[in-house]
Amino acid sequence: MPASTGRSALLKKGATTLLGMRTKSFSWGGTSIDITSDEDGGVRTLMAESGQEQLDISFDGVAKDSVIRLLALVYATSKMLTDVTLVMTDGTIAGNFRLTSYEEGMPYQDGKTFSGTLESSGSWTHTVP
Repeated sequence: MPASTGRSALLKKGATTLLGMRTKSFSWGGTSIDITSDEDGGVRTLMAESGQEQLDISFDGVAKDSVIRLLALVYATSKMLTDVTLVMTDGTIAGNFRLTSYEEGMPYQDGKTFSGTLESSGSWTHTVP
């Protein structure tokens, strides 16, 4: 994996880059399935497959537009985002994600900030250039 800067990673919705991002991160999780039985001698045995896999994308930055804020605060708006892509120098992650948290900060004598989390819905793709 080549070294790169965080600012070279972009979070996009379709062809549109979401503005004001400073930090983007992702985390993968897979739920284990315990298949331990008497013949395992008291030692846990797990299936090779995950019971459920999930991918979460977290982000924060300086508010430069209100796209994500409106998505979060307009009650009747779907929080499901299709065609989300995290573009990195060493690959991309793409899929459908649901906005599950959004927060704004208004620090004295500083720019208004925001942060949020997207959770995967369905499968995603990971491609390497």
